[in-house]
Amino acid sequence: MTGLFGILQLDRGDPFGYSAIVGLVQAWLQDAGGFAAVGLVVYLLYARSMPTDKSQSERLRVPVSTWMLAMTVLSLISYGGVLALLILNRGAPPPPPEVALGAINKIQPPVWQSQLRPLLLTIAGAFALLGICEPFVKDLFKVRGRRLFALAKLGFKEAVRSKLLWLGLLILPMFMFRNVWMAGVRPADEFRTLISISALVITVLVLFTALILSSFSIPNDIKNLTIHTVVTKPVERFEVVLGRFLGYLGLTTIALSAMTAVSLVLINSSTIDAKAEKETATARVPLRGKIEFASRKAGFEGTNVGREFDYRKYIAGHPNSSERAVWHFHTVPSSMKSMESVPVEFTFDVFKLTKGVENKPVDVTLRIVTHQAPQAPPRPDQRGEWQWGDLPNEQRGAGEDRKRAYEADVAALPRGTTNARPGTPGWASVNQLAEKHGYYELRGVGVFDYAVGRVEIPAGLLRKAAEGDPGTEPGKEAKPRPRLSVYVKCEDGGQLLGMAEPDLYLLETNQPFSVNFVKGMVGVWCRLCIVIGLAIACSTYLSGVLSLLLTAMVFLLGYTSDHMNDLAKNQNVGGGPFQAVSQIMRTESPTTPFGESSGAKVVLLADKGWAWVVRRIQNVIPDVESFTWTHFVSEGFNVNIEYLVINLLMVFGYLLPWAVLAYYLMKSREVAA
Repeated sequence: MTGLFGILQLDRGDPFGYSAIVGLVQAWLQDAGGFAAVGLVVYLLYARSMPTDKSQSERLRVPVSTWMLAMTVLSLISYGGVLALLILNRGAPPPPPEVALGAINKIQPPVWQSQLRPLLLTIAGAFALLGICEPFVKDLFKVRGRRLFALAKLGFKEAVRSKLLWLGLLILPMFMFRNVWMAGVRPADEFRTLISISALVITVLVLFTALILSSFSIPNDIKNLTIHTVVTKPVERFEVVLGRFLGYLGLTTIALSAMTAVSLVLINSSTIDAKAEKETATARVPLRGKIEFASRKAGFEGTNVGREFDYRKYIAGHPNSSERAVWHFHTVPSSMKSMESVPVEFTFDVFKLTKGVENKPVDVTLRIVTHQAPQAPPRPDQRGEWQWGDLPNEQRGAGEDRKRAYEADVAALPRGTTNARPGTPGWASVNQLAEKHGYYELRGVGVFDYAVGRVEIPAGLLRKAAEGDPGTEPGKEAKPRPRLSVYVKCEDGGQLLGMAEPDLYLLETNQPFSVNFVKGMVGVWCRLCIVIGLAIACSTYLSGVLSLLLTAMVFLLGYTSDHMNDLAKNQNVGGGPFQAVSQIMRTESPTTPFGESSGAKVVLLADKGWAWVVRRIQNVIPDVESFTWTHFVSEGFNVNIEYLVINLLMVFGYLLPWAVLAYYLMKSREVAA
């Protein structure tokens, strides 16, 4: 999800919004509940194996209640139902869409699954969580704010005495020697590079400090016998864990806030190329549509030019070309309807088949239409110009009548009015014409390779688009028709124009850059919570060094989520590890068909088993990339509050099972003997 030359690149899919909350909760109940069921069974077996001659304090550390036994039975019955459905091959959710090997695997937002198998998995996970969390919830009611504040204050002071926060001063030399490490940066990329490096330095310094502090806190207390003076007093064991988490989180949050403020002051006071600052020192609020490639040939999905990173598709350029890239917009914000003009921004990739003229832009035509002026691809006997189509339930040829009416109104306007731009006298007439017919076309738009372009369209189009009910498209699967569509055509022969879905959008408004930079740091704070929570949970049982190594390994694996997704779905080129080893031993290329022999089937079955194991491991690994907003900030796009709320919910959901594990480990550990 790295930004590329002034346009936001969302190759992993759009960030999760509010609509994904229900699906996220169901997925969390299934995943966390699965681990809870395993932990509950292990816990009960451990409690069952405890000798009866143990001391009363020993038995109190491993309580077993009727509620836990009942929840275990209900959970196992539900999992038994899932197993029966697996054997009968019933109640399964629909399979995910197939993705070609090596292709970009977009992360689909989770949705609520109402089939019997996922419902049983959700119910089983909920029962397991209710069972294993009973002692945890009971002891939470024993937590007292004064004791928790005292323990958090103690952790805060210990962290201050460690003097690790002096590492934050390393951010100042980065700006002092800015001219050195930015010497080879293009002027157009100066601002985004400065933001990216600043965010990277802040992230590394804060997370490294938090990792060191959290990993050695409880182990050092146990080693130095200082924890004995705490747990021998009327203090709950989990208060020690929660107090350390809050104390270290409070201190590192202050450090993060200070470094963010210093960076903002230095960034805003830096001398940056004016074009770069105008392009990226903002926070665009875009309205994005859904892209579709169309042509007179049915089934056209864009041209693949053979590049390794198959992110963009291409349309052929020629005056008679019928190939179009179309962005459909199904909603129209009310704020846009009151504007005089609406900006449309875009960044396209120009793939040259001929050398052409140096520094000459590619000629592009933009046609913007509402649902009242549908477009139809040209017939084989026509040239590449798209025609006015007929509306649903309309008689044949009605589109041509609307076209003639539009041309008559254009001819009645004073000469040159159709070329008017916002702020000129003729723009009001252009707005009225666009609002009346729902049609506007811009010819001769110059496009450079990977350069941000911008045009203004009449706001009357959006007022027209908001009128009436668009209806549904004809076909077996009725889909709502878009209210507004933008058709892009490349006019230059010998050129291909490449685009992906985020490459064109309507600009709703701009937000202040400084506020957006602070919102981007919320993602760093979420990662900070994960590091501190992981390290403290591990340190309740492991030594400081092992806690540090395990936390670092789990967290860093979160940056490989794309590769882990391929392994979990068995979609990587060359298959799984068993297939790869088999092909290496037979000196075969990874792209060679593997065959259908009995031995090959056994190898493929082993790879499926390995993919299942990877999926279980993947549930323990945080998706760190989903908390990274540097690419939004550096490319000048607004970080939506909606995304940050989902981030906070995901952090809470991820750390809660670790908190329960830390509770049991701390409660069962003898630290005050």
